Amino acid sequence: MIEGRNVPDGQPSPSGNGTHDRRIGRVALSRRTRSDYLYAFAFLTPCLVILGVIVFYPLAKVLALSLHNASLLMAGRQQFVGLENFIELFTRDSVFPIAIVNTLEFTVFSVAGGFIVGFALALVLNERIPLRNFFRGVALIPWVIPGVIVALLTLYMFNGEVGIVNYTLHSVGIIRKFIPWFANEQAAMWALIVVNVWNQAPFYMLMLLAGLQTRPEELVEAAKMDGAGTLIRFWHITLPHLREIIMIITALMVIWNFNNFDLIWTATEGGPVDATMTLSVYTYRQAFLSFRMGYATAIAVIWLLGLLAFSVFYVRVMEGRRRA
Repeated sequence: MIEGRNVPDGQPSPSGNGTHDRRIGRVALSRRTRSDYLYAFAFLTPCLVILGVIVFYPLAKVLALSLHNASLLMAGRQQFVGLENFIELFTRDSVFPIAIVNTLEFTVFSVAGGFIVGFALALVLNERIPLRNFFRGVALIPWVIPGVIVALLTLYMFNGEVGIVNYTLHSVGIIRKFIPWFANEQAAMWALIVVNVWNQAPFYMLMLLAGLQTRPEELVEAAKMDGAGTLIRFWHITLPHLREIIMIITALMVIWNFNNFDLIWTATEGGPVDATMTLSVYTYRQAFLSFRMGYATAIAVIWLLGLLAFSVFYVRVMEGRRRA
């Protein structure tokens, strides 16, 4: 108690003891916080160093190179040209817009087709059918075949004279004469998309099948008892349960197909007449056939910005759906 004033029980004394205690607490908390930061920094430093070496440094080099007139024939001579490479891309390059359209077409139809086929396989192989495990293993075969081997098989299967695809279509009466698939501007891209769907559908099947294995069967049984049909159960139980998986695998496959190179390059090299020219193939041709490394990196920068924009948009959509 101070002279002339009463101090309520439980309150800090005006003499300063309470303030002193709070200062000691803040100092201790500050020291603990600094210690936590030091530990976090120590553990994160190796990861940051690795990311800097294999991600950020090459990215910075690509951004810098896109502003130069650089050639593989004269690797030591790089002339700074600013945005000239980008201006040429959007104003004087007639192949670049074709490559963008072809990349989008290849990606959209490959992802949609692969998802539909893979989802159908997952639903079938999730049922109790004879030899289910055997068919699951067989269905994965296209996925484990290397991309170059798939491309070589594509060349033989879609051969315009002796290919099994033409022979089969002609035998069942769908076509009257053999189609020169990779010599036809309209047919070449669709042949690649069909093969790509065949190659990637097992990945969708595997991921969606894993999701179906965790579906709460009690909800399905309850819906059956309430008289819900197959389509209603699929729409109100199966799809909502698989929504997160569907969002993730479609995002991964969009990026994957946007970057697809081995199938297209091995099968067509972007032909005929740029009908299958995609951004990956066009970048390779500019860098290693025309030796315009600066121009190729400018294409790669635009390519990267497109994928970043898609990723940001997709993440925001996913977050919005979670909040909803």
